[in-house]
Amino acid sequence: PTTLGAINEFVRLGEVTPENFVINTCDGSRRKIQEITPFFPNQIEEGDALVEQTPAATGMSIKFEERIRDLERSLGEERRALHEAEARYRELEQRYQELLAASPAQS
Repeated sequence: PTTLGAINEFVRLGEVTPENFVINTCDGSRRKIQEITPFFPNQIEEGDALVEQTPAATGMSIKFEERIRDLERSLGEERRALHEAEARYRELEQRYQELLAASPAQS
């Protein structure tokens, strides 16, 4: 399931062409995208491309960008801690193996 706006975006990005088919899941009908372009809101057709007459998206809000930066920073810290823990584990494993090798064999 998708929306007309999403279909238009796929066409704009070149992921699909107006020659591709879509299926209306409500009634099962199958149509080419070029046949449903009159239903697209706020758009005009220029050649084969559809152009929106609405303002372009301005991007994410500042709060989302800050949250993403915080999450990326936290992820970096977690990765660093994981690498340190793995290095410490390898070090301890090596010491353990050395102690086992140095201890007299038990029968």
